Amino acid sequence: MAAVAAIPERWFADKATLAPGIAKAEIYHALPTGHRPIGELPAALASAFKTPPTDLTIYVGEAYFVDHCLNHHPDVPDAVYRRLDEILAAPEEVILDRREGRDAIILSKTIDSRLYLLVLRHYPPQIVYKTLFPADKERPYPALPCWRATPCQPTRQTP
Repeated sequence: MAAVAAIPERWFADKATLAPGIAKAEIYHALPTGHRPIGELPAALASAFKTPPTDLTIYVGEAYFVDHCLNHHPDVPDAVYRRLDEILAAPEEVILDRREGRDAIILSKTIDSRLYLLVLRHYPPQIVYKTLFPADKERPYPALPCWRATPCQPTRQTP
């Protein structure tokens, strides 16, 4: 990977100043909404998308990220977001999400004994960060296909 994936530290500081449950409209009014690069998709994963991207940069807006952290997945510690590069570099599984016309991939990675899922969508020409959340079962989305030629099987060891 050419660049280390990183959520800007200022975003964590801005998130810490807001109360959980704050209205989305208030977050979008207070924080920047424009997309900013937060990392790069490894070239080996580009063909997992239905339409392989030519720009491997991953984007997200601060307001979207903070709203998602506070109002959708407050159970994800900041320390996990800070390890985004590890999830991208070595996912345990890559799941294809083509439901309802989506062109998305779901990357799984065990961090601190918990399985997390990172969802990236391709909206040509951009790859965007959609969400990061803890999985509630060993093989999330069992009906969705794995990107590898071999059958999907989680590689993590069950504690």
